Amino acid sequence: MKYSLLILLGLLWSLRLAAMKSAGQSGIPPHVVAPVSILGIAIIYSAAAAMRRRWPPLGRHAIAFYLFSGVLGFVLPFILEIVVAPQLPLFAFVVIISTMPVLTSMLAAILGVEHLNMKRVCSVLLGFGAALLVLWDTADLPTGKVAWPCLLAALAVPTLYAANTVFVASRWPKQVDALHVANAQALIVSIASIAGGVASGIISEWHLAASNIPAVGTISASEGLALLVYLKLTRDHGPTLVSLANFISLFMAAILGAIFFDDRFTWMSALAGLVLVAALAMRNQDERYRASHGGSLVESAAVSINDRFGFGICECPVDGHS
Repeated sequence: MKYSLLILLGLLWSLRLAAMKSAGQSGIPPHVVAPVSILGIAIIYSAAAAMRRRWPPLGRHAIAFYLFSGVLGFVLPFILEIVVAPQLPLFAFVVIISTMPVLTSMLAAILGVEHLNMKRVCSVLLGFGAALLVLWDTADLPTGKVAWPCLLAALAVPTLYAANTVFVASRWPKQVDALHVANAQALIVSIASIAGGVASGIISEWHLAASNIPAVGTISASEGLALLVYLKLTRDHGPTLVSLANFISLFMAAILGAIFFDDRFTWMSALAGLVLVAALAMRNQDERYRASHGGSLVESAAVSINDRFGFGICECPVDGHS
């Protein structure tokens, strides 16, 4: 089940990328697409909360979790992406973003959230190799010099995503489900987007989103569902597994690009798919071994983080069971 959700997450992220490309080709600037899409996500989740009459809990620890994860995983990376992406070649920027699973594994190991072994490390490295094959095949190679400050700022984006994934896995509040967190995060980010749009005057351009409603709607729907799947996988199965969806999304985005945008897709991208399958198979083999020997898929994140830093907020599920 978890690998089906992982593949679904990769597909949803790739649909978002394809829809963003369609929106860009229709002349909608990124600073319009992003906030309007986020507002759509907030509306969708708020409607769902109203129908089931279950709004996000507002306890002190839950609010801190919503705010921190919303800022760490959405607001700050989004601002950096808007600022840095235009300054770097697409190939260089996407390669940097693809380091997110590597950084997630390193951070999870350092903080004791997950114990890594050779198979788990190799599965991440194989996935990164598959991502490089896809990018080499489909993206234009960079030419000219790239400023080091821009590269360092770009590296902060996957670092923030990695930190947020580990944070979500290890600090999940009690009595809060994935839909609660998705709703709260979407509301926080949409409020921040509206405030930023008003302060900068960009909100006056939001009407441009109407020029390609199907693309913007696809972004909202795919990213909204992806957020829910991401949160559930991270909570139940840990940060390193969910980070592999980053590699899956790149491969599927290459397929969608070849189908809908006539992008290049050769034997190298097909080879990347096989390498990606090998990475997932290696990860699955490791989990089966651990399960048969009484090990958990997710080490008790709450225990390891609490022991290390003295926190006492959450009690995270182990091995997918709450």
